[in-house]
Amino acid sequence: MDGEIERKLNEAGYRLLNKDNEIESLILNILKTKNTRYLKSIPFLIYKYNPNMEDIFKKTKEKNLFANILHKTKEIFHGLNINIKIPKIDYKNENLNYNEFKEEFELQLKNENKPGLLIDKQKIYAERNLEMWLSYMFTKKEKQIIKDIMNDKQLSKTDYEYYSRKTKKKLNSIINLQDFSKTIYAKKPVYTKS
Repeated sequence: MDGEIERKLNEAGYRLLNKDNEIESLILNILKTKNTRYLKSIPFLIYKYNPNMEDIFKKTKEKNLFANILHKTKEIFHGLNINIKIPKIDYKNENLNYNEFKEEFELQLKNENKPGLLIDKQKIYAERNLEMWLSYMFTKKEKQIIKDIMNDKQLSKTDYEYYSRKTKKKLNSIINLQDFSKTIYAKKPVYTKS
């Protein structure tokens, strides 16, 4: 069961699950484990999906544990000005570290916003590098034809003939000269001092 929960949390990064009953089921399974590492994910799951907490409370055998986590979640949300209503349920205090729950929540919240930016930056850098390398070998017209082919666009007859006559030959040369290029590039040129 632990492997299943961990797989779902990793896949989701706490974010891919979207059906209420799946989230409720996941939270119920996490509560059954009583594993603090998993329990710390519950406030973020509540933040992300706002499941029906009363239903979860009714279904779980770990009522006091869940009530404690809801109390910690309410404190975290209050401190961060997050407006999600958490039901007030009486509980006996369990030994759960508020700071650990808060740090985990803040980490997941930070990660939630970061990956998109990182992926966007990587795409921009990759596109910029591709443009630079293509510019070394191809004319502006050839680059446009290559992009049209990559995007599955139909070429005009003129562009097709231009591609067949020049661009395709350059691409073929690039493919066939890879090993040779790597060998030459690895060698250090020697020059005579005059």
